[in-house]
Amino acid sequence: MNRFRMLFDKKKPAKEAIKVEATVTHEAIMKLTGNTIEKMVVPEPGKTILQHAKDHEIDWQHMCKRGTCARCRCQVLEGAEFLEEPTEAEHKRLDPEEFDEGFRLGCQAVVKTSGIISARNKTYF
Repeated sequence: MNRFRMLFDKKKPAKEAIKVEATVTHEAIMKLTGNTIEKMVVPEPGKTILQHAKDHEIDWQHMCKRGTCARCRCQVLEGAEFLEEPTEAEHKRLDPEEFDEGFRLGCQAVVKTSGIISARNKTYF
């Protein structure tokens, strides 16, 4: 195994699942998991996943904000139907298999309507 993989392919400890109490006053909730910070926020239509993460101080990797660097790449685990369709920038940067697995670019994935959405920042390295 090369040195790069030895440094960056380390297994991260499993995080305990966060339970959403039935007393939540909003019908919609967005669970965002960054590198070390995970928060539940209210999704705002018209904003990207990356904008939500930055607004709520979640350590979401990003660099270019236009869909070319893919540092904001994330896996949408739930609620993809509440997001706009993938953009041209995403189609240029991500493989079809990645879309099949739920991957999107956080800077391009715009909330279309409120709903339950769960996304995890998952860069290539």
